[in-house]
Amino acid sequence: MDGCAEMIEQEMRAGLRAFFKVPYLLEQGMNCLEEKLRETLLFGRMTVLHYRGFGGTGKDIYRAAAAVELMILSLDIIDDLQDKDNQNSVWCRLSPEIALNIALGMLTLSQHMLVSGNFPLERANAAAGLMSEQVLAAINGQTVDLLNDIESEEAYLEMVRQKSAGLLAAACLIGTLLAGGEVLEEVRAYAEELGIAAQMKNDIRDLLNWDNKNDFWNRKKTLPTLHLLQSITGEQRWIADYFEGRLQLADVAHCREEIERILEQSGTLLYSSVRMRTHYYNYLDLVGRLGLASEWKEQILAMAD
Repeated sequence: MDGCAEMIEQEMRAGLRAFFKVPYLLEQGMNCLEEKLRETLLFGRMTVLHYRGFGGTGKDIYRAAAAVELMILSLDIIDDLQDKDNQNSVWCRLSPEIALNIALGMLTLSQHMLVSGNFPLERANAAAGLMSEQVLAAINGQTVDLLNDIESEEAYLEMVRQKSAGLLAAACLIGTLLAGGEVLEEVRAYAEELGIAAQMKNDIRDLLNWDNKNDFWNRKKTLPTLHLLQSITGEQRWIADYFEGRLQLADVAHCREEIERILEQSGTLLYSSVRMRTHYYNYLDLVGRLGLASEWKEQILAMAD
C-alpha cells in the first residue's frame, strides 16, 4: 500500500483539472480538495486495500478510489453547509452557492470517474450503481439527522448505518466488486461495525468539545445525548427543557461544569465508550473470520488505528 494516498491524490486533482473548466471553480475546488488531503483518505485507501486483498491488480483502482473520496468530500461539504457547525472549513468560508456548486460537481465527477475507467463495463456500472444507492441512503440518513427527532438508540443506529457506516461499507465493497465482480456481505458487515464505532467515538468527542461543534449546545440527538436524556433525575429536568427548546443557550451557557459532572455521574460517557468498543470488537471478530491471507487481514485491521 506504499504510495497509495499519493496516487489517489493525483487522480483527484486530475479529475478536477479535466472537468472544472471555469478558473474560479477550479481554484476554489482545488482549495477544498487540499483541505481534504490533510486527512488520511481512509475511504479511498479502503477501496484500494479491498481491491488488492480480493485479487485485483493494476493501477486503475486509484481512479476508482479517487472517485470514492470525491463522493465523500462532496457529501462532507453539503453536510457542513446544512449543519452550519464547521465554519472554519474552506467551503464554509465560500458563498453557499459556490460551495454547493463545487459539491455537486465533485459528486457528479465521482460517478463519471467510476464508469469511465478501464474496468469491465459490467463491474464499473455495478460499482457506480452501488455508489448511487449509498448516496441516496446517506441523503435519507442526513434528513433524519437534520430533523433531529431521533428518540431511540435503534433509530440512531439506523441513521448511522445510512450515513457514515454505510459510506465506509460502500468504499470497501466498491473495491471487492471491481476486483471480483461480487458484493460481499461479510465485508459490508465488518465495515459497518467499524463505521458505527468511529461515529460513536466522534459523538463522544463532540459532546466534550466545548469550543467548537458541541453536541450539547447544538441539542443534537446522538447515542451519548440520548443516554443522558434518559438518565437525568428530577432536579436535572432543565437539560430536557433545553433539548426541547424551552430554555435557550443563554439560560444554560454557565452550566458547563455541572453538565460535565452530570455526564460523569449518569454514566453517559462510560456507557457510550462501552458501546463504541463493542462495535469495534465486533469489527475485529468479523475481520478475523475472513478467508483472506493474514497480511491482508492485518492491513484491514490497521485501518482502524
